[in-house]
Amino acid sequence: MLRYHNMPRFKTIGVYIIALLPLVTSAEQIKVKAVVDPRVELMSVIFHLAGNPEYNKCKSKRFMSNLNEHFKEYRDHPAVKMAAELRNKRSVSYDAVMSMAVHIKDINNCAGLVRFEPRPDTLDGRWRIDEAREFLAKCRDFVSDTNFDAFLQKNKPMYDIATQRLQQLVDSQAKLQWFDEFFGTKSDKQFNLVISILNGTSSYGTRVKTGDKLQVYSILGVWRIEWFGWGNPTFNPGIVSTIVHEFGHSYCNPLMDKYMDQFEGFGKKFYNKHKKQMKNQAYGNWRTMMYESLVRACEVRYAMANGGLQRAERIAGYQIKRGFVWTKELSELLAEYEKQRDKYHDLESFMPRVVEFFEDYSKRYD
Repeated sequence: MLRYHNMPRFKTIGVYIIALLPLVTSAEQIKVKAVVDPRVELMSVIFHLAGNPEYNKCKSKRFMSNLNEHFKEYRDHPAVKMAAELRNKRSVSYDAVMSMAVHIKDINNCAGLVRFEPRPDTLDGRWRIDEAREFLAKCRDFVSDTNFDAFLQKNKPMYDIATQRLQQLVDSQAKLQWFDEFFGTKSDKQFNLVISILNGTSSYGTRVKTGDKLQVYSILGVWRIEWFGWGNPTFNPGIVSTIVHEFGHSYCNPLMDKYMDQFEGFGKKFYNKHKKQMKNQAYGNWRTMMYESLVRACEVRYAMANGGLQRAERIAGYQIKRGFVWTKELSELLAEYEKQRDKYHDLESFMPRVVEFFEDYSKRYD
């Protein structure tokens, strides 16, 4: 959120693979493959053409030139028109768009990757199933009518350089084994790292259950482009924090959901106190703020474990400036959890302490 068995076979498009399974080299090391996912590209393009502001922040002038040239005759396509309607009627935007992307099998038939009935609890609630089916049928026509494969192929050189550069960075910097160690979960998750140049400054975390595995996604926007926007994407080591943040939502959000009623008092009060900052970050309600609160504190714990105190303090300071002023104290509480793993085998068992923290914090700052 603004930020992820019996795996089905995915159809390839040129040299692109819709999802590529991460390589698990040992119990101590988890590696993930950086990819461009045509499903993400499709949804981003359609909602870009529909006028969603968050999908109109691409930093690559070359990519936008390709997009405008390829889709100039399709801005009134039925799929684009329905996307605009969904935004206006259901607020289908931001992570709801990416949630749908990972719930479809491939772009050629736009069928559901999983059954939509009963409704999958991983699909964003802004999607009504009847509307989702109608929309996906129009998306299938959009792919055929626009020759979407050709658009992917035109951008292949840029995609290749972006994935290669990010791959080098995550191979040397990302420590994804930390997730199971910290959260105390079993290895029932598959990590998927997706680059989307069109998404610009926005990154998203989402997930979908396939068979007995939970596919967790970090969908990474690209905001650093060489040659004043006309070159190729580039990344610095700080991008790892964003990757961790987006993967963290797949772990933290379900934990927060179990106790959301108990967070309501704190959430409503402090959302109102920080409403301007939260809305500027596209956090439109107190529930989203609560998801972000736990994710950001966990991000600090990752930094502590893999970068040391100075790095952790820098991350905490950044979160505080973003309006999450309780991040340092919440991180310190999670440090207590880390020291008592004989008592708390996983973060879920520690969640009552997190509830108490927010209740106490609310009273202290009345």
